[in-house]
Amino acid sequence: MAKISIRRRDPLKQDEVLTFAQRLIEFSKRHRKRVMAGVLAAVLAIMGMTAFRYWQQSRRDAAAAALTEVRPKLESEVQSQEVLKELEKIVSRYGGQPAAREAALYRAHILYQLHKYEEAAQAYKELLADPVIQKEPGMSALVVESLSYCYEGLGKCEEAGQVLQPWLDKASGAFQSDLARRLAWLYERAGKSPEAKKYWEKLLEKPPSPALVPYLKEKLAASPEAASQK
Repeated sequence: MAKISIRRRDPLKQDEVLTFAQRLIEFSKRHRKRVMAGVLAAVLAIMGMTAFRYWQQSRRDAAAAALTEVRPKLESEVQSQEVLKELEKIVSRYGGQPAAREAALYRAHILYQLHKYEEAAQAYKELLADPVIQKEPGMSALVVESLSYCYEGLGKCEEAGQVLQPWLDKASGAFQSDLARRLAWLYERAGKSPEAKKYWEKLLEKPPSPALVPYLKEKLAASPEAASQK
């Protein structure tokens, strides 16, 4: 049987052995234009990201400084149109920044205090559409509750209840009891006694205080549904 012989390649001479760096240099020489274009693109990308971060930080700082100037006026008992204009300027100029979001909250609150319920409701709805606020349950609950007060101010008690309704199951403890009581009261004012009765019953199941039990029983006994069963 013939032997299978393996022919080995002669080792490369020392001057033929190219290191990775040498190969890279050779490649760069052959493709100089492409390499330069790639390097330039990378440098521009890094510069662009750095400039964007600097711009974002500058906007954040400028928004905070602008709100700091307005803040003393917010503590005044009498809120003026001038303060509203300054807050609106911060919101429009620095939208998306934390200070601009805070300015939007102040603006909505002042509109409510000035009994401009329609404008205040719109301001709170815009805040609810903010993805950052949507991710913060505590802030979202505050905005929703404020929006319900705006609808109540407009005499739209049923709409005020509809805004709060989805939050009842999300809430817990004292806040849940407060929501149930407010929902019962709103639907009662709206003339929706079956809905109101549902929330009075929910409160009676877990009364926030034993002292409230007689009051809750009285509310249920006075409902049209209870009267029709007599």
